[in-house]
Amino acid sequence: MKPILFKIGSLTFPSYTFMIMIGVLVATYVGIKICRERGLSVVYGIDLAILGIISGFLGGRIAHVFVEAPAYYWESPIRFFYFWQGGFVSWGAYAVVLMSWYFYLRWRREPVWAYFDAGAAVFPLTMFFGRTGCLLAGCCFGKPTDFFLHLVFKNPASTAYQFFPNTPLHATQIYLMANVLLIQIVIWWVYKKHWRFQGQLISLEFMLYAIGRFFIEFLRGDVDRGVYFGGTISSGQITMIFFFVVGIFGYLSLKQRGIPVPEKIR
Repeated sequence: MKPILFKIGSLTFPSYTFMIMIGVLVATYVGIKICRERGLSVVYGIDLAILGIISGFLGGRIAHVFVEAPAYYWESPIRFFYFWQGGFVSWGAYAVVLMSWYFYLRWRREPVWAYFDAGAAVFPLTMFFGRTGCLLAGCCFGKPTDFFLHLVFKNPASTAYQFFPNTPLHATQIYLMANVLLIQIVIWWVYKKHWRFQGQLISLEFMLYAIGRFFIEFLRGDVDRGVYFGGTISSGQITMIFFFVVGIFGYLSLKQRGIPVPEKIR
């Protein structure tokens, strides 16, 4: 694929980083429109976007260090700051973003679940562009396959080439893109037609994402992401089980509380 999207002089733009930037900008633009539509603070919405970039970056990095390559970083801790070499875990980013948003909104005494739902309505957009970056970089690649839908990585700079050069692999990046695109459609439909209580959208997104990601993980070939019990289960799948349980519990408990959603401003 194309790990380096383009260069301007000595300045290099990695595909993954660039696509994440695009995804954040698109999601922020749509998210701000939702804030205006529902009478939520645009200023706080922008604050959440900035906070999400910082906390997501750190969360993804920390999860990578402790789950995927602890020995490598323990050998030379300064490597933690070699961000240009890659090394990020998506579920770590999601978890830290939500924690930082929660404490920020509590500090500002804003309706936490209303903003979480607004974020849930656009967050799959960020994930979609992020997975596009994975496709271009050749990371999060699949296992070798003879399935008709597959990818062959021929660029020596791509991550997949280092493990399976010129080999047909499951198109896990495309499966992940399709998964979050489907989630985006479902969440947007619920937001427009069936949003009944605060916390409904974020809880539903937790469950939907966990189901799709859990099964796609079986097809992934990047074992360095953390696999256990002879490759039976991955760190991502363990996290998705937790996400699913949190989603169910959140949905049921928040539905019982029944906090009304912000009225649409006409």
